[in-house]
Amino acid sequence: MKTQNPKLKCEKGQGLLEAVIAIGIIVTGIVGTMNLTISNQTSSSDAQERLIAVNLAREGIEVARNIRDTNWLSCEIVDSVLDCNNWDDSLSSGSDTIAAPLFDPETNSWSIDFTADSISHNQARVWRTNSGDPEFIGAMFQSADTTPTNAELTWYRRIIELYSICDDKTVVPSCGVDEKIGIRVQSIVSWESRGKLLEIKAEERLFNWR
Repeated sequence: MKTQNPKLKCEKGQGLLEAVIAIGIIVTGIVGTMNLTISNQTSSSDAQERLIAVNLAREGIEVARNIRDTNWLSCEIVDSVLDCNNWDDSLSSGSDTIAAPLFDPETNSWSIDFTADSISHNQARVWRTNSGDPEFIGAMFQSADTTPTNAELTWYRRIIELYSICDDKTVVPSCGVDEKIGIRVQSIVSWESRGKLLEIKAEERLFNWR
């Protein structure tokens, strides 16, 4: 009768155990790498979404600033008299403070519309051009149209809030009989990411100073 060498059995068992441990280490390394890759992709996606939101918020401020600057330059001679726009034309609507910056592709111009009363209003929706003039494909904008042509809906929404700055430095919806010296502009952008509602706010104060 043949007898097995105990030392040989021990070496075989040890070899099997080492193989199992090695496989476990390899699998752990692969899973760790996969988790790191997924985490990096998620972080990259989050950063891209936030960058778009920041740019949209900045753009809302710039729309208001450009309208103020245009008002300064919009003068004409009427009956031999120089007639100029008020510096805050189109930037106020009584006590309304919530508005949407709208883009008209036909005139290639921006306007501020006070119809929206919250960021859930249809005019707060941000669209992305997906066809038409190649120069504008990918551009993001808001529209008074329910469904603008050549565009797809994004998950972003934007409103701007415009409060009057009075000569006594108070910030209110309307200065009333007091002198208005500036406007506090807040551009608010919200979007949904993986089931969470996120928001970014940019603020600037525009004054009637040339």
